[in-house]
Parts: sequence; structure tokens; C-alpha cells
Amino acid sequence: MSLALKHFEYDNNNALSKKEFEKAYLELSERIRLIDQRISTKADEVVLTMTLSHRQEIEELQSEIIHLRSELKRVKQQTSKQEVKQVTYIKQSNPFKSWFKKMQLARK
Repeated sequence: MSLALKHFEYDNNNALSKKEFEKAYLELSERIRLIDQRISTKADEVVLTMTLSHRQEIEELQSEIIHLRSELKRVKQQTSKQEVKQVTYIKQSNPFKSWFKKMQLARK
């Protein structure tokens, strides 16, 4: 904004001299270049921050998946052990069923 406040020298026709115009143009171009550079740097910082945040989220999700897989394996193992116990119990209870069947035949 300092360019707007500067007092420029004008020639007789109330026009800006070529030298003053070129100087102001170069100053303005340099300021635009610096602003563009700062915007680019800021954008890079934002992208880097977001990337690091996403990486952390991905790592957390990966560890949660690993935990859930191990929990699922544990549950499957417990379920298979219970199934083996149930099969063993059913095999052991089979003689009782046959006794009841024999008793019913005896009644007839």
C-alpha cells in the first residue's frame, strides 16, 4: 500500500515520468513476487500439515485393524474350542438317548 501513498513527480502535462513509472512498476512487481512466494510457502506448509495428519490417522487405523484381527482370531479360537466341547458333550450324551429309546420300546 505504500505505493498508493507515495508522491510521484509529474511532468508539465500532469503525467508520470517514464523513470518514475518504471521504478514504481518494478517495486510493484517485486512486491507481487514476494506475496506470491509467501502464499506458495504457506500452501506448502498447509499441505505438509495435512499430509502428516493423514499419515498419523492411517497409522492409527492400521494399528486398530491389527488389533481387531488379533481379537477376531482369539474369538474364533474360543468358538472352535467351545464347538469341540459341545461335540464331546453330544457324543457323551448319545448313550442316554439310546437308553430312552430302548425304554420307549419296552413300554409298547
